[in-house]
Amino acid sequence: MNKILIVAALSAFGTAHAAQCNVSDVRITSVAQYSDASPTATLSTITASDFSTDAAACAGAFIGNDGFYPQINLGYSGDGLLNGGTQVASGNVLFSNGAFISEQYPAQDLKGDGTADDPGWIMLGKYEANKLGEWVFSPSSLGIFDDIVLSTFFSATRDGSGKGTWEFTPDATAAARAAKALGNNWFDQFAVVFKAGNGFAVYDFTPDLFGASAPLASDPIMNWYGTYDVSKTLTGGGGNAAGLSHISLWARDPSSMPDTNIPTTNVPEPTSLALLGLGLVGLLASRKRPA
Repeated sequence: MNKILIVAALSAFGTAHAAQCNVSDVRITSVAQYSDASPTATLSTITASDFSTDAAACAGAFIGNDGFYPQINLGYSGDGLLNGGTQVASGNVLFSNGAFISEQYPAQDLKGDGTADDPGWIMLGKYEANKLGEWVFSPSSLGIFDDIVLSTFFSATRDGSGKGTWEFTPDATAAARAAKALGNNWFDQFAVVFKAGNGFAVYDFTPDLFGASAPLASDPIMNWYGTYDVSKTLTGGGGNAAGLSHISLWARDPSSMPDTNIPTTNVPEPTSLALLGLGLVGLLASRKRPA
């Protein structure tokens, strides 16, 4: 299985407290899928007990924070760090054409201005400690809607040395809720950003990891479980693992034909889990294109 390793150069940002990321830093170890898109859908594991795969690509580590965060949050060019926005800490553009953009995963005209320059990355939220010291996931609004992404979408464990587990767990009815702001295609990538000490690194997951294309929006939603070890990539003083500050979660809108069977109030017919297991990328529905 071919892996694409994307490592950003550190020379422009300094090398203290950051090293080159590795796709093996963050892994998926299990995938589960809902039986349908109804509120009463059941969740079943669809991967083997010994399943494990590295990230498809990574970028960083970079010095500083992973802000700025999107303001409109619909994947438009320049809106957010992964969409070619300027890093607040350095004033540099770390992803000039958008993160993990390629011929297979191209920029597109999401804004409706006639230029296909929108990377499509949407920030789903950030996992960090609140004022009480409790680690929680704070969902982001998508456009004007703040009820699409839930606080249950992401969680993680931390061992204090840059290692732990993570879970990306959208609920069964996420696609129906997302239709009012997003729309017809499913996201074709998701990225997990780890911030620790004075640096951060980005890890990308795509359907290429499984030799599959992205599934339709009407397919039952999947949940993802994995591990991380950024102890060698994000370090503090003396080269020891830096304490985890937060984890940000992003997903990218694909440029493909719309799925006209996206669920709304009706429950779609269940599809064979064996067939759906070939396309391990269904997350949320993508935005509606401007009229």
